[in-house]
Amino acid sequence: MYSDASNSYHGFLRASNGTITPFDIPGAGTGKHQGVQAPLSINTNGEITGAYKDASDVYHGFIRLADGTINSFDAPGAGTSIYQGTKPISINAAGAVTGGYLDASYLYHGFMRPSTGPILTFDAPGAGGTGSYKGLGNGTEPLSINTLGVVAGNYTDASGARHGFVRAVSGAIKEFNAPGTGTAGIGINAAGASAGAYGDATTLLHGFVRAPNGTITTFDIPGAAAGLLIGGTGGFSINTAGFSINTAGQVTGTYSDASDVFHGFVLTPTTTTLSSSLNPSIYGQVVTLTAVVTSIAGAPANGETVTFMEGTKALGTGTLSGGSASLTISTLKAGTNVIKAVYGSGDSNFLGSTSKSVSQVVSKATTKTALASSLNPSNVGQAVTFTARVAPQFSGTVTGTVTFYDGTTALKTVALSGGVAKCATSSLTKGGHTITATYSGSTSFDGSSTSLTQTVN
Repeated sequence: MYSDASNSYHGFLRASNGTITPFDIPGAGTGKHQGVQAPLSINTNGEITGAYKDASDVYHGFIRLADGTINSFDAPGAGTSIYQGTKPISINAAGAVTGGYLDASYLYHGFMRPSTGPILTFDAPGAGGTGSYKGLGNGTEPLSINTLGVVAGNYTDASGARHGFVRAVSGAIKEFNAPGTGTAGIGINAAGASAGAYGDATTLLHGFVRAPNGTITTFDIPGAAAGLLIGGTGGFSINTAGFSINTAGQVTGTYSDASDVFHGFVLTPTTTTLSSSLNPSIYGQVVTLTAVVTSIAGAPANGETVTFMEGTKALGTGTLSGGSASLTISTLKAGTNVIKAVYGSGDSNFLGSTSKSVSQVVSKATTKTALASSLNPSNVGQAVTFTARVAPQFSGTVTGTVTFYDGTTALKTVALSGGVAKCATSSLTKGGHTITATYSGSTSFDGSSTSLTQTVN
């Protein structure tokens, strides 16, 4: 919209060739701050929706068709006093429109105007609060509609907390909340992914993307910082806020820097793929985990970081080079290790992503036990120390216990220390003795055994 010298508002359409066509809505007021208040959305057919304010400062909705025909409408239940009325926000390719209306108590409610048929009104379950003069955000506020007719928006509950919602074509409404104190779903694409902003405990806004399966990824743009409070007491400050998401999943929005200067951004979604160089593997064996990060805009910049996670434990990080990052590791525990690679978005061009899980199966490693005598042959009553050394198949320190036997008689069980266990005895009788050292094994290593013949004179 634009305002004239009298501060009356008018709409305009700028064609792809740069031609600007101004327009006004029949019935729009011509006084100060009246007229075509908000041509807010245009679809692929060139149809525009928005709101206009009449001479009594009441809002009404309109659709301007590609041929210039204008149809005005009001949602059922819309108030007719100053600053009340109907406020369309978004129009999809089929010509369906969504938005909100202010009732006689200045409380917001949602509506959906299909391309054919009556206007449907709705409220998110749990929506409440008290209407405020000029309708400052209490109730249900739809903000976007995709090509299928799925609506995204937010609502305020009776305690004043804000929540996001998605309204399916069937009319079913699902609430969602990003981490923080308030969530505003703002844009939704054809796949059902939505973008928006959420507030933290200090009322600072951050961006989020909600996947169609409900998974929420939060983000902030590097360089974003807490700024001036917007709206005074109880207001908010913008760090990062996502406003719109396209069919490719790219998100656009705004952020403020430390000097309270606003900047725009476009974030491109990424896909992270994880692979293992050796699966299954053996405990102590070297395995290289490789993450590849891709997007429709190419790979993220070299030097950014990918974190390799086993559950909530970070195994280590890798540095991207040509879209690939690797971690070489030999300490994965025996059993099944469920591993993911997380690209955390290190710049202002790409959204972070998490790979699908890879189940790395690690078998126990074999061991080899060696046994030595400190004195062989020995004499009756003479002290002899038997030393067992347990070596792993690949790497790592073997833990557990070794039991020393004289024939079938257990002499002693000793815990390994640094892979070594010792047993001293002076009770061996005259003759030949078969001394055996048996390593019992552990969660990481298989057991092993060896023997020697001790001669006692």
